[in-house]
Amino acid sequence: MRPYAAVAAALVLAALVSAGVTLAVLHFQSRTNQQQVNLRSGVTISEESGIVQAAARARPAVVSVVSHQSTPAGRGSGYLATSDGYIVTNTGVIADAKGMTVLISDDSKPHDARLIDYDCQTGVAVLKVDNVSGLPTLAFADPTALKQGQVVVALSGPASGSAIAPGYVTAMHRVTSIADPINLGRTLDYSDTIQTNTTFDPSASGGPLLNVGGQVVAVAVQPPNARNGFGLNVADIQDDVQQILQTGHLNVASLGATTQDVTPDTSLVNGTPQGGQIVSLDKSGPAAGAGLQAGDIITQIDDVNVDVAHPLSLLLRSRFHPNERVTVTYSRAGASTQAQLTLNSEHPSC
Repeated sequence: MRPYAAVAAALVLAALVSAGVTLAVLHFQSRTNQQQVNLRSGVTISEESGIVQAAARARPAVVSVVSHQSTPAGRGSGYLATSDGYIVTNTGVIADAKGMTVLISDDSKPHDARLIDYDCQTGVAVLKVDNVSGLPTLAFADPTALKQGQVVVALSGPASGSAIAPGYVTAMHRVTSIADPINLGRTLDYSDTIQTNTTFDPSASGGPLLNVGGQVVAVAVQPPNARNGFGLNVADIQDDVQQILQTGHLNVASLGATTQDVTPDTSLVNGTPQGGQIVSLDKSGPAAGAGLQAGDIITQIDDVNVDVAHPLSLLLRSRFHPNERVTVTYSRAGASTQAQLTLNSEHPSC
């Protein structure tokens, strides 16, 4: 048995007796015609060689994450964002964990990991392995360069043989429902995810989705069905990750309201604009103070439209900041109104 497989098997068997502090988290098909991919001006590679090269470059930076839970141990993946052991994964990988062990490529020694912070609304989490240095890392791709039809590669950690799952981006800006790993029967909705035509092995969840340049375009999430795999869009999670790396915690701008996305389909059926519809309000929050009510649909913040490509919860993370004064445009009973308010600061609520 290979070292990683042996270590992973031992970790799974020992999961029920592992000690630790409960974490505060949410409880290719081949083508008959070979395609060419233009990486940049003057550089063209084939799909096949691009996939092989991307996986080879990224493999040393992709890790396996074994979470010790009250139920049998879970196994997922992640990737190294810094050479001193900060790891990006998704919240589903570490949900309900009482401890975590990380397996790093080319290192047969298992490493204890600790949670730094997370965002249960974007689904991203950052872990840390201590007493390591000089590790290989992966970088974010330019989020504006991602296109429908683009080749992507999902890569899992060493405990799963560093398996790869190549495919294509089949759709963007999707609202994806994922089974809540803590509350059975409940689902979690992630806005603006990337859909691919390939499925991932469960052990690839939390690992990177790569472009042919070996850069991270998304973080893989457990697919809700057997036909498609999904990823958390770098455009939505990179600010979260950078803030956690820089400060050790995450605070985001808030309206003091719980909202849900009004998708194009819902908008068409109900005859309402796209945007973020208020479900409930904090009575002492900025939205309530500015006169907004449950049922109002926020369609714009300053000059930025709220739509399927720019969901409200993600806009508040990527474009706006706590204590910023903004103009909110909202629709109520078919009439458009504006209000000014100052955004709050909060840790993302689950």
